[in-house]
This record gives sequence, structure tokens and C-alpha cells, in this order.
Amino acid sequence: MKTNLLLAIVFLGNLAYAQYNFEQIDIWSGSSGGTAKYLTEFNGELYFQAFDLTPSFKKLYKTDGTESGTTQVAPNLNGGAGYSPESLTEFNGDLIFTAFVSGLGTELYKTDGTEGGTTLLKDIRPGSSSGMDFNSNNSIELFVEFNNELYFRGLTNSSRELWKTDGTVAGTISVKNFEDAQTGSPNFVSNNGKSYLGVVFNNELYFTVNRSSTFELWKTDGTTAGTSLVRGAFTDPISNLIVFDNQLFFTATESATGNEIWTTDGTLSGTQIKYDIFPNDLNPFFGLGSGSDDFFIFNNELFFSARSYDAVSNTIIGDELWKTDGTVASLVKNINTTVSSSVEGSGLNLPKFTTFNNELYFTANDGANGEFGLWKTDGTEAGTIEVVSVTETGETFQFQDAIEYNGNLFYFNSQQLWVTDGTPSGTEILTDINGVNSSILLVQPGSLIQFNNQLWFEGFSSANGSELTSLMDTTLSLNELENSSELSIYPNPTKGMLNINSNTVITEVEIYNYLGQRVLFTKNLTIDISALSPNPYILKIYSYQKIKSIKFIKY
Repeated sequence: MKTNLLLAIVFLGNLAYAQYNFEQIDIWSGSSGGTAKYLTEFNGELYFQAFDLTPSFKKLYKTDGTESGTTQVAPNLNGGAGYSPESLTEFNGDLIFTAFVSGLGTELYKTDGTEGGTTLLKDIRPGSSSGMDFNSNNSIELFVEFNNELYFRGLTNSSRELWKTDGTVAGTISVKNFEDAQTGSPNFVSNNGKSYLGVVFNNELYFTVNRSSTFELWKTDGTTAGTSLVRGAFTDPISNLIVFDNQLFFTATESATGNEIWTTDGTLSGTQIKYDIFPNDLNPFFGLGSGSDDFFIFNNELFFSARSYDAVSNTIIGDELWKTDGTVASLVKNINTTVSSSVEGSGLNLPKFTTFNNELYFTANDGANGEFGLWKTDGTEAGTIEVVSVTETGETFQFQDAIEYNGNLFYFNSQQLWVTDGTPSGTEILTDINGVNSSILLVQPGSLIQFNNQLWFEGFSSANGSELTSLMDTTLSLNELENSSELSIYPNPTKGMLNINSNTVITEVEIYNYLGQRVLFTKNLTIDISALSPNPYILKIYSYQKIKSIKFIKY
């Protein structure tokens, strides 16, 4: 296993250190690649799944962000073979996950980060058949926490049931079997590109049940007796469960109304259509409904996409940007006004909302070129504008897994990593499939996480294959410690020990050479630099959200 510095782009002034550096931790030595997935921070370290030796040997790893600090957690969990750890979730001081072990199938495990502390939590379905859901693409949030317990779906010999665990064997039990009068099982709910089991509202867990031909809304207080049907007889899967304005919102479909927005107070009579945005009695497209989707809370309002009907022109208005304050729902902006026959184009399509600089960012198509650009809104029609177009980037926006880091938005676009500050000039691709401007050729969408002041994801290089990859922004922080009297270093120059004197709490320290390579990471205020070669270096000192960069010389 080795760490490789792969790229330094953009130099600043005469200080020759890069704005962005890529590094890879090479789990599977050579060009095969360990394909790191399920990146999850736990107890100050980053945990992930990676291949060991062969593609079938998927095991659990952890790293502190350094080569020497990257190790397997439980190499012998499956007799030395792989065990495909998935759905890593921190809970009550442990990391809960699913794993496949020969003779047991995929079952429920937990770890404290040590091999001895990695154990089978519960064999949900005794025998070699699996008792837990697979999550191969990390597209599902398998667990939801409620009343200090984790809830999940468990598959027994006869049914898929609602289960819960308090982290102990005795406390891992079935809550409810839905195979009473007819076939049924808990169903995952989709919203804004995610799938999850349910949400907590008024101290109860709400979730949905699939009856094959009908779909139901349920709730539980954590007991079998306290698990009850709220409302059934919906004709399509229930989606977009979200708590907003002290109400539980969701979308559901009835044959008479089509797909519309509902709310519930937990009773049958209190479960009603909240907004009939595409009313059947006012248009000839009976039963279509608004298809409201992608609920996202921003600035005390709930934003979503929905289609509607213009009775004047007898035209369906495609999916556009809507919002509600919890009382009234209104169209924010009709982005795509192009009309074909009696249907107007959709401005939104899987918008993947995210907030940045106190504005809501999403992807939209105004119909000008048939491609999706990057848009933002402050919640008003005038403040809903395109900020970066396809013409300006040469690529349509997919905007997957967007995350803010050091004052910019980073996101996956297909299999490439991009960055934007919300302007055309500040939007650029950081990876390069041709290997001309970057040694990271591709990325694998699914995990983009900030850890130790770096972004981590699965990246592909020709030298190492697909491995755990980090990006570091080495520019000076805009929120730099302004008062130099808050800290100082001595002696400078030095050849052995470097000391930091500070009036503030120091969270971590990094040292960079003038090629932009991070050569040391520590949390100590006295640093042994005797192993470094004689050269100038940059010391970056972190104090919570503030950073101070100081030059020193090793002689």
C-alpha cells in the first residue's frame, strides 16, 4: 500500500504551491484498483470498503488520511476471504454495517474499529440465506434512527419485516410482520435522489408498506402493538416523506386525483391532499396529477418540482419550480416555456437541490438548447436565474453529490469531478479522461465526503486504477486567522523541533513543501521535522474554522 501525489494545478504568485492536489492511497498495489466505497467518518477516521488482492475480496478499511494510518479493520471476519461490508452507519459508539460471510449470507454486524471488536450483531435469517438488504450501489439509507434505536428491514424465512436494534443481540428484534391478510413489506421511500426507510414525526416513525397492487402509510412507536396503519389504498408508491412546518408532507396517488401532495397528523381523517396542483375537474387530462417530487427545505420554505395545467391555452405545463410556506403552494418560475402540441417542456428533471451562499442551486433546462444548465434561486421569480450554461462549460449539468468545500461547490458530472463558485469563469473540470491536465482520469459517483480538510472519493488513475482519492485545496483560507499575535512558531529556521505558541485551540497542523505536497500531518504543537529535507515549507495551522499559513525553513 502506498500513497501517491498525482496532481498540482494552479500556482499562486511566487509561492509555487498548488491550489488543488490529488493523492491516492493505493490499497491494491498495481493498476487493478481497490475501488473504495461507502466512505464514512467514524471516531476521527475514514472507513470504507475496498478490494484486497482480488475483486471478490471486499473488506472493511479505515484511514487517518495517511499511508501508514490506512489498515484493514477485520481481515479475518470471513476466514480471510472478502465479506462485502455495506451501509456503514455510526450508532451508539459503534459502526453498524452489513456483511456477507460464508454460511450466514448477508447479515448485521458492528465494529468499534478493532478486529476483536468486529462481531456479528444478529443473524436475522438463520442459515446461509441473507437476512439484510443488499446496497451494492450505496443508493439506499438502510437504517433510520428513532428513540435511540436503529430501524431497518429484516428478511426472515417467510417475510420481510420491520426490525430494530439497540446495538445488542437481545435488543435486535422484529417489530412487525406485515404478512397478515395479504402480502406486504416495508418499502423504501425516494426523495431528491435518495432512498430511505422512513422519517420521525411527533415521536413516531412513519414509513410505507408495499402490498404489490396498493401502497400504505404506517407509523410505529417502536412496539408491535403501537405499529398501525395510517392510511392505505394508494395506487403508486408513496414518495418524498419530509417533516416541514410541523407537518408530515408526502406524495401519493389515488385514481381520482392522480399524484399530488398530501399531509398527515397520524390519523386517517387527518391524512388528506394538501395541494391539488393539477386538479382533475379543471382539465381534460383526468387522473394525471402534478407528479410533485424532490422536496427540499430552504429558507423556511419547501421547494419541489411539479407539473400543472393552463386552462387558457389548454396546455400542460411541464415540471417546474414550486414552493410552499406550509400554507399556500405557488409556482416560483416557469423556466421552460417551449410548447410541443399541448405539452410545455419541463424546466426541472431530477434537480438535485443543494444550498450554497444562501441560495438554492439546482439543474434546469430553459429549452434553448435542450440541455441542463446550473441554476439558482433566492425563492423569487426574478431571483431564479441560470448561473452557468452548457455553452459555457461544454457539458450538460448532472450535478451529483454536490458538496461545499473551502468556499466552492464540488460535484460529480457523469464520471468527472467539477468545481464551481457559481460563475462561468469559476466553473471547471478537475479530472481529465484524456490524462492531459490531470492524473485522475475518472471518478465514481456515490461518495464525496469532507474529512481532515480534504475531499475524499473514489478516483481512477492509469497508475493505480480505481482507489481512495483525496483532493486538497492548498490556497490560503478566506477565513484566515487575522491577528498574528494569536500564534507564533519558533525557532525559525530550525533543523530539528518546531514549536507552535498559540492563544487559541489548535485542532490540527499540516506541513506542505513548495510543490504542494503534504509531507506531514499532526495534532501536536511540538513537531519533529528532522526527517524533512532542507528546504522552505508552508505550515498550515487549523483552529476550528480558521486557518493560518506560515512559512518556515528547515536547514
